[in-house]
Amino acid sequence: MKMNIEKEYKILVTKAQFFTLLQQYPNAAFHKQINTYYDTVDGRIRQHCGAMRIRQKQNTYLFTLKLPAQEGLREYEMPVAKNDITVFQLPQIKSLLTDLIHDQPLLEIAQATTYRAQIDLSHAQLCFDYTVYGEITDYELEYEYTLPHDGLPVFQSILAPAQVSYHANCPSKIERVYQALARQ
Repeated sequence: MKMNIEKEYKILVTKAQFFTLLQQYPNAAFHKQINTYYDTVDGRIRQHCGAMRIRQKQNTYLFTLKLPAQEGLREYEMPVAKNDITVFQLPQIKSLLTDLIHDQPLLEIAQATTYRAQIDLSHAQLCFDYTVYGEITDYELEYEYTLPHDGLPVFQSILAPAQVSYHANCPSKIERVYQALARQ
C-alpha cells in the first residue's frame, strides 16, 4: 500500500470559466473515472473527516482512503481487482481500517462520475474535472503538488485569464455529493 501526503489547491468555477481556462491547454484530453464512495452506516470515516473510495478508470480499480494530516491529507492507495465491497477484506486494507471503523460493516454511500484532463506542470499536476452526481454537474480545477514549492502564485496565474482568484470554496467531491444527497 502506498501512502503519501496530498497537498493541493482546488476551486469550483463556472462552466464558462472552466472552458475559458481549458483553452490554455489545447492538447488536454478528458478521461472518465467512476468514484464509488464507501463508509459505515453511522459514517465513521466521515466523522474522522475522511473519505474512502474505489476509483474505476477503464478496467483498473484503485482503493483510496484519505484522512487529515497536519498539512494536507494522508492518502493511502492500493490497486484492487474490482469495485466490490469484498476488497475491504484484503489484509492491507482491513488492517488500515480496523482502528477507524472497528469492524463495522461498510456500504456504498454514493457514486460520482468525473471527466478529468490532467496536465503535468514542472512542480504540480493541474486537473480540469467536471463531475456528475445525480442531476448536478460541477466544474473544478485542482493544482496538486508533485514537488515542494510556493504553488499559490502559480495557481493564481493559471486562473487569471478567466478573472478568477483562488479562494477556498471547494469541499471535496465526496462532501459535495453528501450535500447533494442531503438536499434530495
